[in-house]
Amino acid sequence: MKKIYIVICLVVLMLFQYKEVITVDVPLTLDKRVIVIDPGHGGLDNGASFKKVNEDDLNLKIAFALKEELESKGANVYLTRTDDQDMTRRDYMYSKDDDMYLRALKIDAYKPDLFISIHLNSAHASAWGSQVFYYPKSKNGKVLATHIHNSMKETTGTKKKIMASDFFILRSTASLGVLIECGFLSNANERGQLKNRSYHKKLAKSITFGIENYFSSLSIKNNE
Repeated sequence: MKKIYIVICLVVLMLFQYKEVITVDVPLTLDKRVIVIDPGHGGLDNGASFKKVNEDDLNLKIAFALKEELESKGANVYLTRTDDQDMTRRDYMYSKDDDMYLRALKIDAYKPDLFISIHLNSAHASAWGSQVFYYPKSKNGKVLATHIHNSMKETTGTKKKIMASDFFILRSTASLGVLIECGFLSNANERGQLKNRSYHKKLAKSITFGIENYFSSLSIKNNE
């Protein structure tokens, strides 16, 4: 009798502890969108460097965080590089022209809906803030840059404006894209943030939200 009582008590206890598991479907707002992320520099080209912090290393970490966030929204995401190498993958006689040419070819080979080139800046110690650049002749590029900028400034607090630029990666690709300077390594406070993994995730979420808003704006325009 005592054993039966113990079993009943255990069953009752288990029923009280049971919690229904509710799965929440995340809207795949970027379902089947093809997006290429270009982590700037790499290999012999460290990019901006300050206090032994190299741009190319952080560009790649931010790119991985962005890839994860975009994929969670259903996008098919590709990176131009996934390790500490430039596109020539040579450890001698680095050529910026060769690197950029191969970068542009690789981006266009995926025939993406858009691409994002990730960079970091360096200037005087008081300079700070993210900034988004688009190709001057690209109307959609300007719209994309605007949406990403508006989203990012909630995270970075930037006072900078979007800017048209003739950067090679924007000029030489057939694909729609923008270049994002995520912040300044030369600014002590911003450098501290840019080294932080949790901040990479915040940047990734804000960039992704901007991309979502861009595609939403296209849908609204097409339905008008």
